Amino acid sequence: MVYSKKFLFTGILAVIVSAAFTSCSHRNAEKVKNPNILFIMVDDLRPDLNCYGSNHISSPNIDKLASEGILFKQAYVQQAICMASRASLLTGYRPHENRIYSCLSVQELMPGVETLNQFFENNGYKVMAKGKIFHHHEDHVEQFGDEWLPTDKHEKPLGRGYLTPTAIAEMDESGRGPAWEIADVEDYEYRDGYYGLWAAEQIEKLKDSDAPFFLGVGFYKPHLPFNAPRKYWDIYDHDAISLTSQPEYPENGSVYGLHSFGELRNYTNIPKGNEPIPDDMARMLIHGYYACISYIDAQIGIIMDALEKSGLKENTIVVLMGDHGWKLGDHSMWAKHTNFELDTRVPLIITGPGVQQNQETHSFAEYIDLYPTLADLAGLQAPAHVQGLSLVPVLQNPEKSVKDAAFSIWPSYRGSRTDDDKVIMGYSVRTDEFRYTEWIHMASDSLLDRELYDHRYNHREEANIVKDPTVADHLPALEQRIYNYRKAAVKP
Repeated sequence: MVYSKKFLFTGILAVIVSAAFTSCSHRNAEKVKNPNILFIMVDDLRPDLNCYGSNHISSPNIDKLASEGILFKQAYVQQAICMASRASLLTGYRPHENRIYSCLSVQELMPGVETLNQFFENNGYKVMAKGKIFHHHEDHVEQFGDEWLPTDKHEKPLGRGYLTPTAIAEMDESGRGPAWEIADVEDYEYRDGYYGLWAAEQIEKLKDSDAPFFLGVGFYKPHLPFNAPRKYWDIYDHDAISLTSQPEYPENGSVYGLHSFGELRNYTNIPKGNEPIPDDMARMLIHGYYACISYIDAQIGIIMDALEKSGLKENTIVVLMGDHGWKLGDHSMWAKHTNFELDTRVPLIITGPGVQQNQETHSFAEYIDLYPTLADLAGLQAPAHVQGLSLVPVLQNPEKSVKDAAFSIWPSYRGSRTDDDKVIMGYSVRTDEFRYTEWIHMASDSLLDRELYDHRYNHREEANIVKDPTVADHLPALEQRIYNYRKAAVKP
């Protein structure tokens, strides 16, 4: 067992929640007028949660939330990096539009676009947010005003959010120190704990408001560094934590999908260059990632308790999501930044009026669909520029679907808005059966490489079988999907 004895209580709670998930009757999924929106984003959260079948994870509050709504088993981001994923879902544009993939600010890329939060504000909602909703500071200030700016000492972390003297002493000029920190502190002393309390306070104030609200809460963990209060590290038995079961890069995988996980290597205690991560360090990193998930789960519990006590829960749509997946040594890599299933598949839970309870769905969902879905649930018409589809038919009946595939992109180079000669773009489509990727040189529009992973038999993406004659009949339809997707893109 990975858990320590301290996990006994949460384990029992998870069993109770699981029983509730399977036995409760369906809620009458009817829309209500002017529902509130509680919009919770969690950075770098892959579907490594108890409610997604990961019984090595303590996530009782997220599990409870899942039992109150619909859990999407096949939800996907449009680009596996913070800025582009968030900008895409919050603007309603796919990331190949307006060169969102270049990871510049929304302010610079799409000045004047009506974002999701602005849409609700323009429709009479009181809009508030704290933490990481957009990626760039200037976008937060533009979108949410001075109220978003850090005001408390707990919102102004030292460097990358360190509290212990040892970690602080290791910080470099960029503010990065070690890739993890174990501190004997209260939850609120790290900024994510502060955000949980802040959100609970706002809900208490908003219960007397005449206007509906859109409340955004953006948690930074489990993004690096893996810093969390000690009590969350103590949930897990370090020696029982397993390393990845798929440490090798996919056989015949494209060179364009391989990276040396520079995001992790930027931290001071991590081997540089292409040196492998030792097993003892890998186990420590995985332990830290798990601890951060449980830490954020506790903050979500605080927020949901406040929502229930306020009497607003029945009239509030809650959306919980991660902004992309994350590799924990899988495929020989760490972090995100690929088109693989591990990077693009994400947790997505939606609850509230207009949503069935105690359900999970295998219907495909893309994050580009969240904008029109929330507009639809609120009885509003999404702006014409929005490119996703409303998921409300699925929320009312999880056996339905509104699409049969999900698309993601990954650029091998994203440092310029204009230099297509350096950009090799990976276009990926995920169907029920396959993940198919084409690597295209943008300047010449030439095909450089292809990948095909068969999900009919397993989801580990261990071998690129694009040259296997037994799947040749499937390729034309997949090629056509990518072609149609690319040609539908609006020119910048």
